[in-house]
Amino acid sequence: MKRILILLALTIVTTDGFSQKLSKPKKIEILGTFTNPIPSPTGEFILLTSEKFQGISLLNIKTKKTIQISKTEGSGYGYSWANDGETFFYKVKPENGYIINSEVFSYNIKTKKTEKININHNYLPSYKGNMKGSNIVVYTNIMTLKIEAINLNTSKSWVVTNDEGQFYNAILSHDGKKVAVHNGPNISVYNIDGSGIISKLGVGIATSWSKNDNYLLGFMDESSDGHEISNSDLYMFDVTKSTSKKITQTKDSFESDPSFFGTNMIIYADEKTGQIFTSQINF
Repeated sequence: MKRILILLALTIVTTDGFSQKLSKPKKIEILGTFTNPIPSPTGEFILLTSEKFQGISLLNIKTKKTIQISKTEGSGYGYSWANDGETFFYKVKPENGYIINSEVFSYNIKTKKTEKININHNYLPSYKGNMKGSNIVVYTNIMTLKIEAINLNTSKSWVVTNDEGQFYNAILSHDGKKVAVHNGPNISVYNIDGSGIISKLGVGIATSWSKNDNYLLGFMDESSDGHEISNSDLYMFDVTKSTSKKITQTKDSFESDPSFFGTNMIIYADEKTGQIFTSQINF
């Protein structure tokens, strides 16, 4: 799963408030509690899931109404949008089966039809549907724990992370040239062609690329006992400068799972309340 608990020293000092990079958060007024908000490329819809990635709900930003698409456990982990914003993809563990045997389904918003897609579920969330030319996805090889890439149109595959480590949670950039990866608690960015590291970004959980692929959004959990989350804040990672900056500092909110939303907005969850918020961000 995407979430890992990162233990921080208890001497870290935090204050209430938001960094100057973010405007005052606005809550999306919807019924229910959700997490892991992923906006469509058009900005019209948001994919949401519940605690422990239980099920999938589709939020219409204009009407603020949600409809439930899936009730299946784990289907809210690794979902992704097609580039046209009309279709999304998600995985379903077979009844009485194992996660390793999960199947991939698509849902079309216009037709309201669900179809089974014949691809490896590990290709999510980088899978964006059938595309002409270079149709590359990235994934963790569960045998080697390396990040690999494959061109689905040619079936050519290769290793992206040739270094030692146990890699997971690969996030492909919009231009298809870079991959953000995790190795333990550390985030790095690699060239997609396997030629090596571009940037080392430090500790955290990266979740979303900016449109120009110069920045990554992410978050970091804190724990006082190694089990229960005691705080969580959002971070901005500058890939070009190999730097990170905390962009929220709150005691009463556990911000997590941020995504870029349009050009200068972000959307994220508060794990403490199950509410979804947006904020304007200044680069």
